[in-house]
Amino acid sequence: MLPELTIVQAAVLALLGLCVGTVGALAGVGGGFLLVPALLFLFPDAGPAEVTVISLTAVFFNAASASVGYRLWRLQDFRTAAILIALAVPAAAAGALINRVTDRSAFEVVFGVALLLGAVYLIGRSALESRTEEPSPRGRPRTIVEKTGRIYGYRVNEPLTAAVAPAAGFVAGFFGIGGGIINVPVMMILIRIPKAVAVATSQLELTAAATAALAIHLTFSSDEPSLWLRAGIAGLGAMTGAQIGVRLAPRVSGRLVLGVIGTGLLIAGTRLLL
Repeated sequence: MLPELTIVQAAVLALLGLCVGTVGALAGVGGGFLLVPALLFLFPDAGPAEVTVISLTAVFFNAASASVGYRLWRLQDFRTAAILIALAVPAAAAGALINRVTDRSAFEVVFGVALLLGAVYLIGRSALESRTEEPSPRGRPRTIVEKTGRIYGYRVNEPLTAAVAPAAGFVAGFFGIGGGIINVPVMMILIRIPKAVAVATSQLELTAAATAALAIHLTFSSDEPSLWLRAGIAGLGAMTGAQIGVRLAPRVSGRLVLGVIGTGLLIAGTRLLL
């Protein structure tokens, strides 16, 4: 159950959305993995569905806004995005349905484990920021020409891309954190898609998966205007933060930022489990 909305609470939600939107656009992961722990702390009596509705709305606005920004840079791989979306969307809907019948204590335990996995990913990702990006020798060839004229040539293992998409979609729908925390590292590390393209392409999948999961929640929660008002406030903050992240991405190294966030998630996940 959510408490009465106050001006202070609205300001906190907008600020949270702004912060996670900036980080989400920089890393291509939606930002929900940072927002959900904050929401669990901010609303101790809220159920998992209420928390995920707010987070998913922020993920949607963040990813949609970032997608527009990255499209202007011409960095998105639409064929790879189509594969991800086709298989992630039904999994996201299934995740949202299961979320609605999960009690909070079980949700916190499972989410605590997810936070620890996210911490491992972010700390590992920070260590890979300066690595040389060599394309895979196998897969369907792709060529992306960035707005600045930089050319990205690489190959995509489409069966592997298809295999990871349902997991990313389910995570998006069940936890409300977006599936980028799965598909971005897979695209970068296993498929060897260049970081800039992987992050930009991930935003398209996040937008579609969040839309599918939100449609499920809207079906059951359309009569809760207070919940959707909070979601909209966080979403507007995330939409603004996404444009900040897109503009910072070419100029700022995320190595230190991701390492610090990963450490924070490690602490938060451990605390939830304990």
